[in-house]
Amino acid sequence: HYVGQEKVRPLEGWSTLAFAADWVRPARQQNGTSFFYFATDQFRYEELDTSSLGAPTGRGRFQSMHPADVNALAARLGWLPSFPQFTQNSLQVLQQARAAGAESGPQVAQYVAEELLQDRLQWAVEDPDNPANFPRVMFVWRSNLLGSSGKGHEYFLRHLLGADGHVLAEEPSSWQPTTIRLPEVAPRGKLDLLVDIDFRMTGTGLYSDIVLPAATWYEKYDLSSTDMHPFVHPFNAAISPPWEAKTDWVAFREIARVFSELAAKHLPAQEDLVMAPLAHDTPEELAQPGGKVQDWRKGEVAAIPGQTMPKFVVVQRDYPHVYEQMTSLGPLAEQSIASKGIVTSGKAAYAELLHRVGPVKRPGRGQGRPNLFDERQAVEAILTLSGATNGHRAKEAWTALEKSTGLSLAGIAAGHEETFYTLQDLTIQPRLSLATPAWSGLEGADRRYSPFTANVEHRIPWRTLTGRQQFYLDHEVMLDFGEGLPLYRPPLGELPFRKGDVQVADTGSKTVVVRYLTPHQKWGIHSTYADNLHMLTLFRGGQTVWMSEQDANSLGIADNDWVEVYNRNGAIVARAVVTYRLPPGIAMMYHAQDRTIGVPGSQVTGDRGGTHNSVTRIIPKPTHMIGGYAQLSYGFNYYGPTGHQRDVLTVIRPLREVNWLED
Repeated sequence: HYVGQEKVRPLEGWSTLAFAADWVRPARQQNGTSFFYFATDQFRYEELDTSSLGAPTGRGRFQSMHPADVNALAARLGWLPSFPQFTQNSLQVLQQARAAGAESGPQVAQYVAEELLQDRLQWAVEDPDNPANFPRVMFVWRSNLLGSSGKGHEYFLRHLLGADGHVLAEEPSSWQPTTIRLPEVAPRGKLDLLVDIDFRMTGTGLYSDIVLPAATWYEKYDLSSTDMHPFVHPFNAAISPPWEAKTDWVAFREIARVFSELAAKHLPAQEDLVMAPLAHDTPEELAQPGGKVQDWRKGEVAAIPGQTMPKFVVVQRDYPHVYEQMTSLGPLAEQSIASKGIVTSGKAAYAELLHRVGPVKRPGRGQGRPNLFDERQAVEAILTLSGATNGHRAKEAWTALEKSTGLSLAGIAAGHEETFYTLQDLTIQPRLSLATPAWSGLEGADRRYSPFTANVEHRIPWRTLTGRQQFYLDHEVMLDFGEGLPLYRPPLGELPFRKGDVQVADTGSKTVVVRYLTPHQKWGIHSTYADNLHMLTLFRGGQTVWMSEQDANSLGIADNDWVEVYNRNGAIVARAVVTYRLPPGIAMMYHAQDRTIGVPGSQVTGDRGGTHNSVTRIIPKPTHMIGGYAQLSYGFNYYGPTGHQRDVLTVIRPLREVNWLED
């Protein structure tokens, strides 16, 4: 499946509310690729020796490193975020810092750096299978993690959930990291609680401990935007959410309310320590000049927070009042609104929103502040704080960019200074997004959005080391892998099985080895409704795998026959779609078909067949883990490691017996 990034046009307001930046900064944010690579123990089944990717001209320093070792290095040097942070509780670490005499933020950061340097404080990323570092509670919201997006599905089941995950790989036959602590037996079942918030019983819901029914598009107020068109759209409730279903905002509001009630007894307000990477669009892009990799652990450079290692930031956690904070706009939004390195005063926006939604009248932390109790008020907050939907904010942002570039840019907002959209405006008619420096393109009634037009027409520097479009990357890791310049990388040569993996019983059927692809599905709505009666009727009515006529004929497979697809990651049972459109050696299974209907048993595993991700796994690339160097700096949903899904070989064979496992 592709790794897509949808475009939130009203970015400033959305990120302020989504990450509670109006009350606490910074938020704990991490790329899912790294998080799940460790949480599902996929790093223990690594296949590829990265030396096969290296360049003859490289020194080989990074080519021979296991991806997990590179990820741990990236966390230590501040390139990537990594959570949990330490094997020790971050609240207790801060208490120990205070007890040691650290008073100011820099003193606390230096204390933590010294503890790490002396190995009295341990990195959680280097000990992911320690029960102290397990993710214990997970909320899955607006996602089908176990039926759609989670690469390495069987690893998720086995190691994260402790369910019957049918991984056919064996750890001893796999490549193991050298800097990661590994217990002899990988843990099975790290989560204590899995909560799914959805309006459908997806594959994730079937494995969840709790499923909270959610409102659909026609039962709530919300916003929608995309990079596919220039408009900001509203959602409007045609009816109230039926029975116990709740809108997203109300569901989390109720969770916050109960959490706050429990915290009043069990979790008092206190200080916390947040580890944050060297961030994109900040001076931290210059923290490690020349792209030279210097490891403070090896004594190659001093351990300096925010320069040669992550930042360590003291924040205030008011756990008993999380509910009051969620339902009001906090004081930090009045101080500043920030997005992609552009910072503006929030005073005008704060006053404007206060007038629009009214003040909180309930006694507590939010009293007198803009009221966000209702999702419609949250929508108004997003619209008011964002340059794409409020001309005042757009002009403020362009003016702020003037100061940092020395260019005349405020005129870009001319004619739209008094434009501001409300939910009612959008309900009457979807509105054109306004030009804002949060995005690189210019748009208006007479032109469509096109990237980098602001850079070209107004000479705004690109956000790169040179300020220009840049093709040569001189970071030491890039050069070590031979990727200083763009180049073609052929598919990886990973075999379906390695010596020492589980032996699959021979059924007497012929087999063929193919490269396995998972393109975006056709018979669904984005990643949803593949098992809807309408979608099932439009095609074969269940899970299918496409394969070429030549490969099918070589196995005696006719169109619509049942087949098994398997490798060391797991096994799938589906029906074959035989087509002339695919060349020999290629098979594909449209993503997010889920396995909620019509999936028989597999002769490979003896259990029901898997999802399209049962034969995939996370394949992280070390060059994506670079940070602290110009444009190669981490930004949430902006820059960082992605999951790869085009380098998997699978075996296909006819299914000898269709067993529905109903006895």
